[in-house]
Amino acid sequence: MKNVCIVVRNKRDHFDGDAFELSADALSDGGFSADKIILLDESDAHEFMQTVIECKNFFDNIFIFSQARRVDGLRAKVCELVKCPPAAGIALEAGNKLFFCLPFGFAGAASVRGEVLPYLKEHRGVAESCVYVRACGVPSERMEKVVSEAKAAAPQVGICVQERYGDARIELSYADAPKMQVDEAQRILAAGLNDYIYAIDDTPLNRRVYELLKLRGQKLSLAESFTGGGVASALIEVPGVSEVLFESVVAYSNDSKRKRLGVSAETLSAQGAVSDETAYEMAAGLLGTGGCSVVLATTGIAGPASDNTNKPVGLCYIAVGSREAVYVHKYMFSGTREEITKRAITQALFLLYKQIK
Repeated sequence: MKNVCIVVRNKRDHFDGDAFELSADALSDGGFSADKIILLDESDAHEFMQTVIECKNFFDNIFIFSQARRVDGLRAKVCELVKCPPAAGIALEAGNKLFFCLPFGFAGAASVRGEVLPYLKEHRGVAESCVYVRACGVPSERMEKVVSEAKAAAPQVGICVQERYGDARIELSYADAPKMQVDEAQRILAAGLNDYIYAIDDTPLNRRVYELLKLRGQKLSLAESFTGGGVASALIEVPGVSEVLFESVVAYSNDSKRKRLGVSAETLSAQGAVSDETAYEMAAGLLGTGGCSVVLATTGIAGPASDNTNKPVGLCYIAVGSREAVYVHKYMFSGTREEITKRAITQALFLLYKQIK
């Protein structure tokens, strides 16, 4: 089964993939990863027409993403192009081909999880013949070694690794493999990646953090500097997170760190905003205001240039803890500004998981 994502956008607008990546990730998590992604300019109606017709010939499921204001118009255009009747539901059907027109951002991702995936699983008859291992921050050499061992021990099991900003989703498919081989492959992966695993199923990291916070009856507060609210944003994707999230503070400037979180002027002057000590005091400041039992704070340099110190781009500190203790973790990430920031967001969520599990 082949899947394609068509992204219809204004080519004059800045584009980094954020508009549809939440939905693409949700499709991937549900077993419908895109085989191809096509970017189109929203002003070129002819190119859209040609692309839709070609995709109908070569793909089974066609996902079209656009600004919310354009979704209804694109649905009507798709009906005209592939000669299918308008439908009240989420999907447009043309023979055995399915079309989905979805908005960018959180609304699109919510629709994928709540409507698109259930529809696909019902109408495509997706076989439940997969098990999963999900892990975070695994060094590439270790991942390659452990996966190779699992493949050697279970040659009839298909093992596919999808990794995004440090978050790894390992799928083991076994349509014709003996269950014994599946169990052995999963055992090897679980043992070899033990310190990095957060789920032996297909639960995403943000949902796992939410589930544990709810199970433990804990409230979370966040203070983010260079991640700019990205950790909070990832958690807010999960329905019901208001039950466990007390507050989120984006303390970007030194004045905010000092006035809102109580980071001392001496620490900022002597150690700098990007330091072990500042991360610790940011987390401690959250605890000092009350209302939470678990805290996380981030500070770092995402680039593209360093700050006025000699500290390198990619350096970051993530503090996580409770009233019993706060621990600060130091990391050096590489890549673009976006890659560094998103890698830190993923690692921060994983540290939260380890704190509360």
